[in-house]
Amino acid sequence: MASCRALLRLSCCLALLVAPLAGCTKRADVAVATVGRGPIEATVSSVNSGTTRAEQLAELAFGSVGRVKEVNCKLGQAVKKGDVLAQVENDDLRSRLEVAAEELDRAKRLSQSQAASRSNVAQAQGNYDAAVMAFQKSKITAPFDGIVVELNLEEGQLSQITAVIPVALIRLADLQPRYVRAEIDEVDLPRVKEGLPARVKILAMRKEPFKATVRKVVPFVSTVREQDRTSEVELTVDSEGALPPPGASADVEIVTEKKDAALTVNSRAVLGRGGDRYVYKLEGGRIHKVPVKVGISSYTVTEILSGLAQGDQVALPSEKVELKDGLAVNVT
Repeated sequence: MASCRALLRLSCCLALLVAPLAGCTKRADVAVATVGRGPIEATVSSVNSGTTRAEQLAELAFGSVGRVKEVNCKLGQAVKKGDVLAQVENDDLRSRLEVAAEELDRAKRLSQSQAASRSNVAQAQGNYDAAVMAFQKSKITAPFDGIVVELNLEEGQLSQITAVIPVALIRLADLQPRYVRAEIDEVDLPRVKEGLPARVKILAMRKEPFKATVRKVVPFVSTVREQDRTSEVELTVDSEGALPPPGASADVEIVTEKKDAALTVNSRAVLGRGGDRYVYKLEGGRIHKVPVKVGISSYTVTEILSGLAQGDQVALPSEKVELKDGLAVNVT
């Protein structure tokens, strides 16, 4: 009988201890984001780094064999069209040209006095043209205004003619504004049009991006890498008076759509796929699953077309808490 009373007292004590704890269910700690209004952009990024290019890029070499007599340019130097950048020893070619010019002049004078036939003039003209061509081949002349971006030539060096030039003796880039060629994913091709604004980051110049404009979209999908099919785009870069170095890498971000005062929320808060999108809205200390309709989206924010109002708070997913409808939460 005494043991029964003892067990009864113990049960009552346990009941008194458990009763206060029953209403103290532990709440999950979650971070929330607030729905607000602000600017939003939909963008398309290049699948890998693009390349900065010059409108004209010339690889220059001699057209005749000889020892380099002089090099008249330096790496990074600006040159004008027609400037002689280098030449091989060509005194004999110069003499031949001078003689051919004298013979042509003589043949023309005699032809006027009918002391020489037209065939003699034609032959003298042919000899002169051949002498000019041979002399020109002994020189490297700038084909346009530009900058020397590569120089692999020294005085005294023996110049030879080969079918394949391993390296350009002189590489010249023009002074026109640079453009960037990049690749985008095939799924983004319908969204990218000529004239769209873009941002191009060229780390060889600075960390801040330059403004750019899409100038060409190639309607072709490359299958070189079957698992990564891409299309090419070209962008004109506003480099603010500077000339980016040809060959520099360029990260491209094209703005396909922009709104200045859209209803937006942190993109992490929007869950689901396709047309089945939803958030967990905070109401009275609990979160509730609410379907939403979304518009354009970026990496940071997503436009909300319906389902939420400005000022609403929604839970952000985390590895520590599994979000579910009706979950009691503490806002962190």
